[in-house]
Amino acid sequence: MNKQSIPLAIRRHRLVATVRKAIGHQDIVIGVSGGADSVALLLLSCAAAMQESADFNVVAAHINHGLRPEANDEQKTVEQLCACLGIQCESVLVNVQPINGSIAAGAREARYEALKKIATSLNIQTVAVAHHAEDQLETMLMALCRGGGLRKLSGIAAIRSLSDTIDLHRPLLHVKKSELLQICELAKMPWCKDPTNLDPSTPRGRLRVDVIPVLRELWSSADKHAANASKLLHSATDAFHANIPDGNEWDRGLLSELPIPVIDATLQQAIGETATFETIQSITEAVVDENMHARTFQLSDGWRATVTSKKVTIIHS
Repeated sequence: MNKQSIPLAIRRHRLVATVRKAIGHQDIVIGVSGGADSVALLLLSCAAAMQESADFNVVAAHINHGLRPEANDEQKTVEQLCACLGIQCESVLVNVQPINGSIAAGAREARYEALKKIATSLNIQTVAVAHHAEDQLETMLMALCRGGGLRKLSGIAAIRSLSDTIDLHRPLLHVKKSELLQICELAKMPWCKDPTNLDPSTPRGRLRVDVIPVLRELWSSADKHAANASKLLHSATDAFHANIPDGNEWDRGLLSELPIPVIDATLQQAIGETATFETIQSITEAVVDENMHARTFQLSDGWRATVTSKKVTIIHS
């Protein structure tokens, strides 16, 4: 690793400790798109690896989605950056297939699958990406407006599993994007700008162009507060879900004794996102009322809920 490529100001930056805490003593794969956020995370990770007490390696992974004319140039930029830093770079071209008509969802799926394969091939158990506080605010707003359970309303998780042996870390969720830009400027490192990030024809792009700036005018620390709220909500959601019965069949008497929100969540967990809030509420009302006649609720995608005098059952035909 080329120590001279990272200025002292970055090696001493407070966020180095944040990234080091997330990495621990494990080799790590950093997802690097070439944008300022991921370049900053790579610089911070390299600075952490340069500490005397560090004993881990940093590998950059660039996923080329092949969706824009600039894609190959962005790959070259990342590879040149890694050569300057003196670290290994793994570049992969993926074939993106839309998921439910969404190219963005397909690209996301292909990207994480590629990151998982790279980490597996290198026998590395930790992958990190550079989602930040602005991403968190956008994600929570979208979940609130689209509808979703507690898990979605909690926003982006700081850690989640990519596989049985690989964890995905997001150590910068509490960090403002402006601070990540400053890190790139301090290092005098080039970064790529993706024009689709500000495309108002997409929900996230419209938020970035028309909504988030207004929210910041009203509350300058909106990003930070969303990040803090997300951390609290994830902990609260974990505690809440610990009380939710698993399975798809329950004793009606026992289920009806649980708090209404727990019954709702039990049904939602069994059915999935195909059931609307109103549908779940209707089934819950049938569980707790005094009517002992059998009732059936025909749901979308082949799901059916049945409430009898003794049992509550969720079936997929």
